[in-house]
Amino acid sequence: MSNSGTREIDYDAVRLAARASAPDRYYAALFAPVEARGDLIALAAFTGEIERISRQVSEAALGEIRVAWWRDAFLSRGESGRSGNPTLDAFAEVIRRRALSLGVIEDYLAAHAHALYGEPPADDAELGETLRIIDGTPFAFAGAILGLDLDKPIIDTAARASGLARIGIELPYALMRGRSLLPKARSPNPFAADEAEDWRPQTAWLASEGLSALAELRRHLRGKPATFTTPLLPLALVEPYFRALQNPRHEPARDILEIAPIARLWRIARAHWSGRV
Repeated sequence: MSNSGTREIDYDAVRLAARASAPDRYYAALFAPVEARGDLIALAAFTGEIERISRQVSEAALGEIRVAWWRDAFLSRGESGRSGNPTLDAFAEVIRRRALSLGVIEDYLAAHAHALYGEPPADDAELGETLRIIDGTPFAFAGAILGLDLDKPIIDTAARASGLARIGIELPYALMRGRSLLPKARSPNPFAADEAEDWRPQTAWLASEGLSALAELRRHLRGKPATFTTPLLPLALVEPYFRALQNPRHEPARDILEIAPIARLWRIARAHWSGRV
């Protein structure tokens, strides 16, 4: 990474941020070629910072202010030098060096801001579009950093598999904040005034659809060079996530899902060595 500018970027802080807020993408980046590794870690740190906003704020407006800060910082940064935020400065360098689209980043941030207000997707099609932006954008950027052109079927199926797992993981946080992650018709008792407590049928649907998308992705990857696996390595955690979410002892609406760091690293390492996510 380049260290040009008015001050040095604290890359140790970027690595710590990536590992804390986006461990799957962080560990996946460790298996990338050395010339792309730092940029992928910066991408992980950035997406992790954005994704955790919904867990940290109790009011949507406060979260939107934080998302808007990132948007304005990228759009107005220009050649003005460092901001002092290591993740912002590191990822801004990635944007410049890899010619990543600011328009796509705007869409990504706007989708996160919209999700904070908790309005359910109108239908499965709108849910799919949300997944494509929120969950597909990091895969597309990872591919661009690695010099790979991931086509639309690959991005869409990767986004669906990853996004549906994310919804299962985020469910306790979303319900606590009164946010709807699924179309009303997919939620428990859609015509009742109060949400039902048992989300196990919805978790089963998430797993069925997510694993189906993962299987479809694998079909799209047949015949592709092994390098196409690298930007998709975080998907190695999709199957373990769904198994944990469907554990009979797991209460989907209440329990926070935890997977040990060594288990994450092992799954990603195995996917890297086997060439199969």
